[in-house]
Amino acid sequence: MSKVQDTFLDPCWYDKGINWSARLGREIPLLVDVFGEPGDGGLIDAGCGTGRQVCALAQQGYRMVGADASDEMIVMARSLARELAVDAAFHVSPYAEMNERLGGGFGGVYCLGNALAAAGSEDAVREALGQFSKCLRAGGRLFVQVLNFEPMRKELPCVRGPRVSVVDGREYISTRNFQFYDDRAVVTNTTLWQDDGWKQRSHSGRLYPLSLEQIQTWCAEVGLRIDETWGNYQRDEFDVTSSVDLIFVATRES
Repeated sequence: MSKVQDTFLDPCWYDKGINWSARLGREIPLLVDVFGEPGDGGLIDAGCGTGRQVCALAQQGYRMVGADASDEMIVMARSLARELAVDAAFHVSPYAEMNERLGGGFGGVYCLGNALAAAGSEDAVREALGQFSKCLRAGGRLFVQVLNFEPMRKELPCVRGPRVSVVDGREYISTRNFQFYDDRAVVTNTTLWQDDGWKQRSHSGRLYPLSLEQIQTWCAEVGLRIDETWGNYQRDEFDVTSSVDLIFVATRES
């Protein structure tokens, strides 16, 4: 088995590790329900990656803006938008500069797939929530999904997957291994595929394993009122001991 190791997330390999049909099938209907009919305020995808959700929502009539700290991700997102002939704007922006670069008055901001945890530290997560709030108009809504990290800390080993995707007729199988420390989690994504024998590609990144209690405190500090908390995309009640996801919806109060 040949092996390639990366210390950063290559956008091409990011897409190969995700079953986008299944993921968009559970995410987009809930986002549409939370944000309501398309309006003038528009939506921001914070940590948009390769722009799949942005393009899917733009096809439904939303004014969409995608932001990501990776130049390479934004290049791929713009290419996807051109391929699908959708009208969407994409900007290279870390969380800490979102309001400065994108402005305010948006009707909604969403942050999916552990992208908020990927800020990497407590200070960075708190700054991100503050920036999301500044980008929203009064009454604007924030939707965030991260993993429920609390029960994962007790698992050894802690592995998620496999996830299977098919790209250009080739099957890719991915797993994620989580190692927890006091204030961080290191996640290693490993993708396997067959090409004249089995091939393997791995990359690692740092997450900040935030909790619901922290989210409640930090949202209140920046004028965000939490309206809903769910344990998955089916909107089951959040249970800190057993839920897979931690999803919350908040509203900017003023």
